[in-house]
Amino acid sequence: MSIRILPSIASADLMNLRGALEKTEDYVHIDIEDGNFVPNITFGMKTVSGICAAAKGKKIDVHLLVTNPLAYLDELQWLGVHAVCAHIEALPYPLEFLNRARTLDMKAGIALNISTPLAAVQEIREEIDYLLLMTAEPDDKGCKLYPPALRRAMEAAATWPVPVIADGGLDNSAVTALEEKGAYAVVLGRQYFREDE
Repeated sequence: MSIRILPSIASADLMNLRGALEKTEDYVHIDIEDGNFVPNITFGMKTVSGICAAAKGKKIDVHLLVTNPLAYLDELQWLGVHAVCAHIEALPYPLEFLNRARTLDMKAGIALNISTPLAAVQEIREEIDYLLLMTAEPDDKGCKLYPPALRRAMEAAATWPVPVIADGGLDNSAVTALEEKGAYAVVLGRQYFREDE
C-alpha cells in the first residue's frame, strides 16, 4: 500500500477551513498547540469541534503539542477522532495516556521531538499503536526539514514494529524516501495546501 498523506489543517487558509477540508480526501490531521509546550497556538476546542463536524466521514488524527495531553482525550473521543498522539516529553506516565486513549476507542500514538532519542520509547514500544517522529521543529527557519531527523524517521520506518509517521518540512523527495523505507504516513502542511491551490 502506498504511503498515506495526512493533510495538516493548521497549514490551510484559516479563513476558509471548510473549503480546505472539502479538498482533503480520506484523512485530516489536526495539530493542537497550546502556546506552552510549543510557542505557537493553533486551535481551541471550539474550532476543533467545528473541524471534526465539517470533516465527518474522514479519519481524523490529532497531534497534541500540549503540556497536559490527558485533559483532551475525553472531548476528542466525543468529537469522533480516530487516532491521537502526544509527545513523550509531556508524558511522565505515557502508559496512562496510551491506555486511556484506547479505552476511549482511539488509536494511541507517541510523538518525539527531533532532540529526543528513540530510546525514550524503547521500553514501551509494544504499547504504541503508532510513532510520530518530528522531522522539523518550530524555529526561526520556518520549520525547515532537518536531514538527520529525516534519516532517523527512515531508519525507524524500516526497523520498528509499529507504524511510523514523519511530520515536518517534508518535500516530495523526502516523502518518496520514506515510502521506500516503509513509512506508514507523512504529515504535509503548507506543501499540501499550496499545491492544491
